[in-house]
Amino acid sequence: MQEIGLDDLDQRLIHAVQVSPRASWSALAPIVGADPVTLSRRWTRLVDQGIVYVTAYGSAAPSTLVLIEIECSPGETLAVAETLGQDPEAFTIDLTAGGRDIFVTLAVPDAEALAVWTLERIRGVSGVRSMRTHLVSETVRDARGWRLRALTTQEVTQIEGLERRAPAASVRMSVDQRNAIAAELAYDGRVGITELASRLGMAPRRVRDAIAEMRESGRLAIRVDVARRYTPWPIYAWYFLRVPAAMASRIGAQLGRIEEVRLVANTVGEYNVIMAVWLRTLQDVGRMEAIIEERLPGVSIADRSVVLRTTKHLGHLLHADGRASGEVVPLTI
Repeated sequence: MQEIGLDDLDQRLIHAVQVSPRASWSALAPIVGADPVTLSRRWTRLVDQGIVYVTAYGSAAPSTLVLIEIECSPGETLAVAETLGQDPEAFTIDLTAGGRDIFVTLAVPDAEALAVWTLERIRGVSGVRSMRTHLVSETVRDARGWRLRALTTQEVTQIEGLERRAPAASVRMSVDQRNAIAAELAYDGRVGITELASRLGMAPRRVRDAIAEMRESGRLAIRVDVARRYTPWPIYAWYFLRVPAAMASRIGAQLGRIEEVRLVANTVGEYNVIMAVWLRTLQDVGRMEAIIEERLPGVSIADRSVVLRTTKHLGHLLHADGRASGEVVPLTI
């Protein structure tokens, strides 16, 4: 049985693809420090093992982002998570220790759709005992910018220079065609242009230009994620903060500059700032809390939860150890 894990070259490779998700192996090879064939072979292994997965989604589409705490009846948490895993709007599902059993990141088109989800759909899920909803008024930082930190600053700058600019002229393409491209990239954000064009029955040049234009305009985000257990930061925690309203924007921006932070959201609900972090040890959960309260007077950390297992992340259904299963429930955002 092939051993699962990340060596130094694997980490450099993943970091490079995080910076430029669709860069060619030949372009990355001299920077990462291995030949293109080696990089391709290693990437295939990492994907096949489920350690890395590349996701594409519409980053500029109007949507309502919501963070939802769910308490389950005893013994029902896994069953509830499995049911919610098939819901395309519940795009990330964490099973947590603390004051909630499940923490869901939800994206719906509008307030009416949110009402349907919270008042009707979730009520039909057996095993749900109670729920608390936090509407996100602003996403200060998300994990698109989180990196594995295996490359030097100079190497990152070189890779950033590989990103292709959008063509000068706008690509004429229907909304359905653009959505079809995004849907294919949701399964594999690095799929080759020729293969993608063949699947969609389009000319490769049009597909290439459409992807470049959508990314440049912010209508399409492509990101690389890695199974947390195999990184130097295996501990995943959520913090629920109360911050004076006048300070919320400034505090959120300061929190977003902490390297371990993957999400900072200004919210409407019992807490007005909710953040997610990846940490090296369980002891760091308390240390991070102390650092925040010491450096940011006025911030009160009202609650916290450590994630026991993530069953779904950005539409990808995950194994118990956090590796991608290969099954994807495409995002609606």
